[in-house]
Amino acid sequence: MKNLLVILIFTFTTIGLNAQYGVDNILRKYKNDPGVIAWQFEGDLASFLNRKDGEAVKSSIESVEFIIFNEGKNLSEKDQEKLEKKIDSDNYEMLVQARDKGKKIKILGIEEGDIIKKVFAQVKSEGYNVYFFLTGKIYLEDLSALDIEGMLKGVNID
Repeated sequence: MKNLLVILIFTFTTIGLNAQYGVDNILRKYKNDPGVIAWQFEGDLASFLNRKDGEAVKSSIESVEFIIFNEGKNLSEKDQEKLEKKIDSDNYEMLVQARDKGKKIKILGIEEGDIIKKVFAQVKSEGYNVYFFLTGKIYLEDLSALDIEGMLKGVNID
């Protein structure tokens, strides 16, 4: 009986920890690797973001986390599988998917009414792989017009 109780407690603890393990946690272990830049910001960060069309950003963003891998570096296959499974289990939906001049952009989100409360984006190109997470009250019109290239100008990942 005592063994059964210990097994049940262990099982529930493990399930609870897995439930709290977010998509962004999969990438955090890479933040100190060579050829990787990791940024994490909290507070209202919308004023730091620019739209390609020059319009003002309407969204309020509580946190932003970027993980940028230099050319030739990326997640392990195991972590890519974990990431895909976690995105599915958290019910992220595809918001934007595009290809342009060798770049692939995928933006997924968790919506609440007409507002997106969590965003996961992945940008793959020849020179870098970028993953970023936004939380807050994010409008799709802002998200689709973000100037990601402008944010990465001058960034050296060596």
